[in-house]
Amino acid sequence: MAYNNDTGRLRTGSDRAGGSYSHAQGSRRPITPQGTYHGPRGTRQRSTLKGPSRKGPGYPVRARSINFQGNRNRIFGIDRRLVILGALAVVLLVLLIVGISSCVRGCTSEQQTGDVNPVDARVAAGVSEELTNQFAEQLNQDEKLAAIAASADRYSDQGLLELALTVPEAIDFVASYPDAEKVAQPYDEAVTQGTAPQLWCWDARWGAVDYAGHPLAVSGSGPTAISMAYMGLTGKSDRTPADIAQAATEAELATGDSALSADYLSAAAEELGLTYANYVSNGDNLSQMLDAGTYLLIEAKAGTLTDTAHWVLLVTENEDGSVVVYDPTSPEVSAHPWAPATLASCCDTLHALSASDVADDADSTE
Repeated sequence: MAYNNDTGRLRTGSDRAGGSYSHAQGSRRPITPQGTYHGPRGTRQRSTLKGPSRKGPGYPVRARSINFQGNRNRIFGIDRRLVILGALAVVLLVLLIVGISSCVRGCTSEQQTGDVNPVDARVAAGVSEELTNQFAEQLNQDEKLAAIAASADRYSDQGLLELALTVPEAIDFVASYPDAEKVAQPYDEAVTQGTAPQLWCWDARWGAVDYAGHPLAVSGSGPTAISMAYMGLTGKSDRTPADIAQAATEAELATGDSALSADYLSAAAEELGLTYANYVSNGDNLSQMLDAGTYLLIEAKAGTLTDTAHWVLLVTENEDGSVVVYDPTSPEVSAHPWAPATLASCCDTLHALSASDVADDADSTE
Protein backbone atom coordinates (compact mmCIF):
# COMPACT_ATOMS: atom_id res chain seq x y z
CA MET A 1 0.00 0.00 0.00
CA ALA A 2 1.39 3.38 -0.93
CA TYR A 3 1.19 6.46 1.40
CA ASN A 4 1.62 10.12 0.79
CA ASN A 5 5.14 11.04 1.80
CA ASP A 6 4.02 14.37 3.29
CA THR A 7 0.75 13.57 5.10
CA GLY A 8 1.09 9.81 5.65
CA ARG A 9 -2.34 9.19 4.09
CA LEU A 10 -3.13 6.52 1.48
CA ARG A 11 -2.65 7.97 -1.95
CA THR A 12 -5.29 7.19 -4.60
CA GLY A 13 -5.82 7.74 -8.29
CA SER A 14 -3.13 8.04 -10.83
CA ASP A 15 -0.36 7.96 -8.28
CA ARG A 16 -0.56 4.19 -7.99
CA ALA A 17 1.50 2.04 -10.34
CA GLY A 18 1.37 -1.62 -9.55
CA GLY A 19 0.96 -0.98 -5.85
CA SER A 20 4.02 1.20 -5.51
CA TYR A 21 4.63 5.02 -5.43
CA SER A 22 6.31 6.14 -8.61
CA HIS A 23 9.09 8.70 -8.46
CA ALA A 24 9.53 8.80 -12.19
CA GLN A 25 9.20 12.24 -13.81
CA GLY A 26 7.01 10.79 -16.51
CA SER A 27 4.34 9.65 -14.15
CA ARG A 28 3.28 13.26 -13.06
CA ARG A 29 2.19 16.34 -14.96
CA PRO A 30 4.85 18.96 -14.97
CA ILE A 31 4.05 22.00 -12.81
CA THR A 32 4.55 25.19 -14.63
CA PRO A 33 5.26 28.55 -13.01
CA GLN A 34 2.24 30.65 -12.09
CA GLY A 35 0.04 27.52 -12.05
CA THR A 36 -2.64 26.64 -9.56
CA TYR A 37 -2.23 24.67 -6.41
CA HIS A 38 -5.10 22.41 -5.31
CA GLY A 39 -4.78 22.25 -1.60
CA PRO A 40 -7.08 21.87 1.36
CA ARG A 41 -7.96 25.63 1.36
CA GLY A 42 -8.85 26.03 -2.24
CA THR A 43 -7.05 27.31 -5.21
CA ARG A 44 -4.34 30.00 -4.69
CA GLN A 45 -1.71 31.42 -6.92
CA ARG A 46 1.70 30.02 -6.28
CA SER A 47 4.54 32.28 -5.52
CA THR A 48 7.11 32.92 -8.15
CA LEU A 49 9.82 33.53 -5.55
CA LYS A 50 12.84 31.38 -5.98
CA GLY A 51 14.43 29.45 -3.19
CA PRO A 52 13.41 26.68 -0.82
CA SER A 53 9.69 25.94 -0.68
CA ARG A 54 7.72 26.61 2.51
CA LYS A 55 6.03 23.70 4.24
CA GLY A 56 2.30 23.70 4.53
CA PRO A 57 -0.23 25.67 2.52
CA GLY A 58 1.17 28.40 0.33
CA TYR A 59 0.15 32.09 0.28
CA PRO A 60 0.52 34.55 -2.55
CA VAL A 61 3.32 37.10 -2.35
CA ARG A 62 2.42 40.37 -4.02
CA ALA A 63 5.04 42.60 -5.52
CA ARG A 64 5.26 46.01 -3.75
CA SER A 65 7.56 48.99 -4.23
CA ILE A 66 9.74 49.53 -1.16
CA ASN A 67 10.62 53.04 0.03
CA PHE A 68 14.02 52.56 1.61
CA GLN A 69 14.12 56.16 2.93
CA GLY A 70 10.77 55.82 4.69
CA ASN A 71 10.13 58.96 6.87
CA ARG A 72 13.68 60.10 6.89
CA ASN A 73 12.77 63.15 4.81
CA ARG A 74 10.07 64.25 7.29
CA ILE A 75 10.50 66.13 10.61
CA PHE A 76 7.51 66.12 12.93
CA GLY A 77 5.41 65.15 9.94
CA ILE A 78 6.78 68.04 7.79
CA ASP A 79 8.91 67.49 4.75
CA ARG A 80 12.57 68.13 5.58
CA ARG A 81 13.04 70.24 2.48
CA LEU A 82 10.29 72.61 3.62
CA VAL A 83 11.95 72.92 7.03
CA ILE A 84 15.31 73.76 5.44
CA LEU A 85 13.72 76.33 3.14
CA GLY A 86 11.92 77.91 6.10
CA ALA A 87 15.13 78.14 8.13
CA LEU A 88 16.95 79.75 5.20
CA ALA A 89 14.15 82.29 4.88
CA VAL A 90 14.43 83.20 8.58
CA VAL A 91 18.20 83.64 8.32
CA LEU A 92 17.83 85.87 5.27
CA LEU A 93 15.23 87.97 7.09
CA VAL A 94 17.51 88.41 10.14
CA LEU A 95 20.43 89.42 7.92
CA LEU A 96 18.22 91.93 6.15
CA ILE A 97 17.08 93.50 9.43
CA VAL A 98 20.64 93.70 10.77
CA GLY A 99 21.82 95.28 7.56
CA ILE A 100 19.11 97.93 7.63
CA SER A 101 19.81 98.73 11.30
CA SER A 102 23.53 99.08 10.65
CA CYS A 103 22.82 101.40 7.77
CA VAL A 104 20.53 103.57 9.88
CA ARG A 105 23.09 103.79 12.70
CA GLY A 106 25.85 104.54 10.26
CA CYS A 107 23.86 107.27 8.57
CA THR A 108 22.86 108.78 11.91
CA SER A 109 26.46 108.68 13.10
CA GLU A 110 27.60 110.43 9.95
CA GLN A 111 24.95 113.11 10.42
CA GLN A 112 26.02 113.71 14.02
CA THR A 113 29.71 113.91 13.25
CA GLY A 114 30.93 117.25 14.51
CA ASP A 115 27.79 117.93 16.60
CA VAL A 116 29.52 117.54 19.97
CA ASN A 117 29.04 119.77 22.98
CA PRO A 118 32.37 121.65 23.32
CA VAL A 119 32.01 121.98 27.10
CA ASP A 120 31.14 118.38 27.96
CA ALA A 121 30.59 115.60 25.42
CA ARG A 122 28.21 113.82 27.81
CA VAL A 123 25.66 116.60 27.22
CA ALA A 124 23.93 117.03 23.89
CA ALA A 125 25.16 119.65 21.47
CA GLY A 126 23.24 122.92 21.46
CA VAL A 127 22.72 123.07 25.22
CA SER A 128 23.88 126.35 26.76
CA GLU A 129 27.18 126.47 28.60
CA GLU A 130 25.46 127.24 31.90
CA LEU A 131 23.13 124.24 31.69
CA THR A 132 25.96 122.05 30.42
CA ASN A 133 28.03 122.91 33.47
CA GLN A 134 25.11 122.10 35.73
CA PHE A 135 24.58 118.76 34.04
CA ALA A 136 28.30 118.01 34.17
CA GLU A 137 28.45 118.74 37.88
CA GLN A 138 25.52 116.44 38.57
CA LEU A 139 26.95 113.70 36.34
CA ASN A 140 30.30 113.94 38.11
CA GLN A 141 28.60 113.69 41.49
CA ASP A 142 26.60 110.66 40.40
CA GLU A 143 29.75 108.89 39.22
CA LYS A 144 31.55 109.65 42.49
CA LEU A 145 28.54 108.63 44.56
CA ALA A 146 28.54 105.30 42.74
CA ALA A 147 32.25 104.91 43.55
CA ILE A 148 31.55 105.68 47.23
CA ALA A 149 28.83 103.02 47.34
CA ALA A 150 31.12 100.46 45.69
CA SER A 151 33.85 101.08 48.29
CA ALA A 152 31.63 101.69 51.32
CA ASP A 153 33.56 99.07 53.29
CA ARG A 154 36.56 101.41 53.32
CA TYR A 155 34.71 103.92 55.54
CA SER A 156 34.99 103.20 59.22
CA ASP A 157 32.63 106.08 60.04
CA GLN A 158 29.11 105.66 58.68
CA GLY A 159 28.52 109.37 59.15
CA LEU A 160 30.63 110.03 56.05
CA LEU A 161 28.37 107.84 53.93
CA GLU A 162 25.31 109.63 55.29
CA LEU A 163 27.00 112.95 54.57
CA ALA A 164 27.49 112.00 50.92
CA LEU A 165 23.85 110.99 50.60
CA THR A 166 22.35 114.06 52.28
CA VAL A 167 24.75 116.80 51.15
CA PRO A 168 25.66 116.61 47.45
CA GLU A 169 28.29 119.32 47.91
CA ALA A 170 30.24 116.97 50.20
CA ILE A 171 30.43 114.08 47.73
CA ASP A 172 33.87 115.08 46.40
CA PHE A 173 35.31 115.16 49.90
CA VAL A 174 33.78 111.84 50.92
CA ALA A 175 34.97 110.17 47.70
CA SER A 176 38.57 111.21 48.38
CA TYR A 177 38.52 110.57 52.13
CA PRO A 178 39.83 106.96 52.21
CA ASP A 179 43.09 107.99 50.51
CA ALA A 180 43.37 111.48 52.00
CA GLU A 181 46.03 112.46 54.53
CA LYS A 182 44.44 113.16 57.89
CA VAL A 183 46.48 116.34 58.30
CA ALA A 184 45.11 119.90 58.44
CA GLN A 185 46.16 122.55 55.95
CA PRO A 186 46.08 126.36 56.38
CA TYR A 187 43.32 128.57 55.07
CA ASP A 188 45.01 130.42 52.21
CA GLU A 189 42.22 132.70 51.03
CA ALA A 190 41.97 136.42 51.68
CA VAL A 191 39.99 137.49 54.75
CA THR A 192 38.43 140.91 55.31
CA GLN A 193 37.60 142.18 58.79
CA GLY A 194 33.87 142.69 59.14
CA THR A 195 33.04 139.93 56.62
CA ALA A 196 32.84 136.37 57.82
CA PRO A 197 33.69 133.72 55.21
CA GLN A 198 31.32 130.84 54.63
CA LEU A 199 33.18 127.67 55.67
CA TRP A 200 32.10 124.03 55.53
CA CYS A 201 32.95 121.21 57.89
CA TRP A 202 33.90 118.92 54.98
CA ASP A 203 36.49 121.27 53.49
CA ALA A 204 39.45 119.15 52.33
CA ARG A 205 41.82 121.41 54.29
CA TRP A 206 40.48 120.16 57.63
CA GLY A 207 37.53 117.80 57.12
CA ALA A 208 39.62 114.63 57.45
CA VAL A 209 41.10 115.58 60.83
CA ASP A 210 39.78 113.51 63.75
CA TYR A 211 37.58 115.40 66.18
CA ALA A 212 35.36 114.14 68.99
CA GLY A 213 35.65 110.56 67.75
CA HIS A 214 34.69 111.34 64.16
CA PRO A 215 36.11 113.10 61.13
CA LEU A 216 35.73 116.85 61.56
CA ALA A 217 33.59 116.79 58.40
CA VAL A 218 30.92 115.03 60.44
CA SER A 219 31.35 116.45 63.96
CA GLY A 220 33.02 119.83 63.51
CA SER A 221 30.14 122.32 63.34
CA GLY A 222 31.22 124.07 66.57
CA PRO A 223 34.88 124.65 65.65
CA THR A 224 33.90 125.69 62.13
CA ALA A 225 31.30 128.22 63.34
CA ILE A 226 33.80 129.75 65.80
CA SER A 227 36.49 129.92 63.09
CA MET A 228 34.11 131.83 60.79
CA ALA A 229 33.31 134.32 63.57
CA TYR A 230 37.00 134.74 64.42
CA MET A 231 38.03 135.43 60.81
CA GLY A 232 35.20 137.91 60.29
CA LEU A 233 35.84 139.78 63.54
CA THR A 234 39.64 139.94 63.34
CA GLY A 235 40.40 139.76 59.64
CA LYS A 236 42.87 136.95 60.36
CA SER A 237 42.92 133.39 59.00
CA ASP A 238 45.36 131.78 61.44
CA ARG A 239 42.63 129.92 63.37
CA THR A 240 41.11 127.35 61.10
CA PRO A 241 38.41 124.90 62.20
CA ALA A 242 41.17 122.34 62.75
CA ASP A 243 42.96 124.74 65.14
CA ILE A 244 39.77 125.42 67.12
CA ALA A 245 39.01 121.68 67.19
CA GLN A 246 42.42 120.90 68.64
CA ALA A 247 42.05 123.59 71.32
CA ALA A 248 38.58 122.33 72.31
CA THR A 249 39.90 118.77 72.50
CA GLU A 250 42.81 119.81 74.71
CA ALA A 251 40.37 121.68 76.98
CA GLU A 252 38.25 118.50 77.15
CA LEU A 253 35.24 120.45 75.96
CA ALA A 254 34.62 118.56 72.70
CA THR A 255 31.51 116.99 74.21
CA GLY A 256 27.71 116.96 74.06
CA ASP A 257 25.23 116.29 71.28
CA SER A 258 26.82 118.96 69.12
CA ALA A 259 30.39 117.82 69.96
CA LEU A 260 31.24 121.18 71.57
CA SER A 261 30.36 122.47 75.01
CA ALA A 262 29.21 126.09 75.20
CA ASP A 263 31.73 126.53 78.04
CA TYR A 264 34.49 126.58 75.45
CA LEU A 265 33.24 129.93 74.10
CA SER A 266 33.69 131.74 77.37
CA ALA A 267 36.97 129.94 78.07
CA ALA A 268 38.56 130.63 74.68
CA ALA A 269 37.22 134.10 73.85
CA GLU A 270 40.00 136.01 75.55
CA GLU A 271 42.70 133.82 74.04
CA LEU A 272 41.16 134.49 70.61
CA GLY A 273 41.10 138.25 71.26
CA LEU A 274 37.29 138.34 71.38
CA THR A 275 34.60 139.31 73.86
CA TYR A 276 31.94 136.80 74.86
CA ALA A 277 28.43 137.25 76.31
CA ASN A 278 25.28 135.13 76.38
CA TYR A 279 21.59 136.00 76.35
CA VAL A 280 18.22 134.34 76.63
CA SER A 281 17.11 133.28 73.21
CA ASN A 282 14.23 135.29 71.80
CA GLY A 283 13.59 137.27 68.67
CA ASP A 284 14.17 140.72 70.22
CA ASN A 285 17.51 139.84 71.79
CA LEU A 286 18.61 138.20 68.58
CA SER A 287 17.88 141.25 66.44
CA GLN A 288 19.41 143.67 68.95
CA MET A 289 22.69 141.76 69.18
CA LEU A 290 23.05 141.58 65.41
CA ASP A 291 22.35 145.31 65.12
CA ALA A 292 25.19 145.96 67.58
CA GLY A 293 27.69 144.36 65.18
CA THR A 294 28.20 141.08 67.01
CA TYR A 295 28.10 137.57 65.68
CA LEU A 296 25.72 135.13 67.33
CA LEU A 297 26.34 131.43 67.69
CA ILE A 298 23.42 129.16 68.49
CA GLU A 299 23.39 125.46 69.30
CA ALA A 300 20.41 124.42 67.16
CA LYS A 301 18.48 121.52 68.60
CA ALA A 302 18.00 118.30 66.67
CA GLY A 303 14.96 118.43 64.40
CA THR A 304 14.96 122.22 64.01
CA LEU A 305 17.26 123.47 61.27
CA THR A 306 18.51 119.95 60.52
CA ASP A 307 18.02 116.47 61.91
CA THR A 308 20.97 116.65 64.31
CA ALA A 309 22.08 119.10 66.98
CA HIS A 310 24.84 121.40 65.70
CA TRP A 311 26.28 124.90 65.85
CA VAL A 312 25.28 127.72 63.49
CA LEU A 313 26.62 131.25 63.02
CA LEU A 314 24.15 134.14 62.64
CA VAL A 315 26.02 136.77 60.63
CA THR A 316 23.85 139.82 60.11
CA GLU A 317 20.35 141.18 59.76
CA ASN A 318 18.89 142.22 56.40
CA GLU A 319 16.92 145.40 55.82
CA ASP A 320 13.66 143.45 55.95
CA GLY A 321 14.57 142.09 59.38
CA SER A 322 15.48 138.58 58.16
CA VAL A 323 18.75 137.03 59.30
CA VAL A 324 21.68 135.70 57.26
CA VAL A 325 22.67 132.26 58.51
CA TYR A 326 25.96 130.42 57.93
CA ASP A 327 25.31 126.78 58.70
CA PRO A 328 28.63 124.90 58.30
CA THR A 329 26.77 121.59 57.84
CA SER A 330 24.08 122.59 55.35
CA PRO A 331 24.24 124.65 52.16
CA GLU A 332 20.46 124.35 52.06
CA VAL A 333 20.01 126.14 55.40
CA SER A 334 22.57 128.76 54.39
CA ALA A 335 20.91 129.42 51.03
CA HIS A 336 18.11 131.69 52.31
CA PRO A 337 17.43 134.18 55.14
CA TRP A 338 15.50 133.24 58.26
CA ALA A 339 13.03 134.98 60.51
CA PRO A 340 14.54 135.98 63.92
CA ALA A 341 11.73 134.27 65.83
CA THR A 342 12.28 131.00 63.97
CA LEU A 343 15.99 131.00 64.77
CA ALA A 344 15.39 131.96 68.39
CA SER A 345 13.04 129.01 68.81
CA CYS A 346 15.80 126.60 67.77
CA CYS A 347 17.89 127.14 70.89
CA ASP A 348 17.83 128.21 74.53
CA THR A 349 20.78 130.61 74.59
CA LEU A 350 22.32 133.20 72.26
CA HIS A 351 26.13 133.21 72.40
CA ALA A 352 27.55 136.54 71.28
CA LEU A 353 31.13 137.04 70.05
CA SER A 354 32.45 140.49 69.20
CA ALA A 355 35.68 142.38 68.75
CA SER A 356 36.79 144.32 71.84
CA ASP A 357 36.15 147.79 70.35
CA VAL A 358 32.66 146.81 69.17
CA ALA A 359 31.79 145.49 72.60
CA ASP A 360 32.88 148.73 74.25
CA ASP A 361 30.67 150.80 71.90
CA ALA A 362 27.68 148.56 72.60
CA ASP A 363 28.12 148.90 76.37
CA SER A 364 28.20 152.71 76.13
CA THR A 365 24.75 152.80 74.49
CA GLU A 366 23.01 150.67 77.10
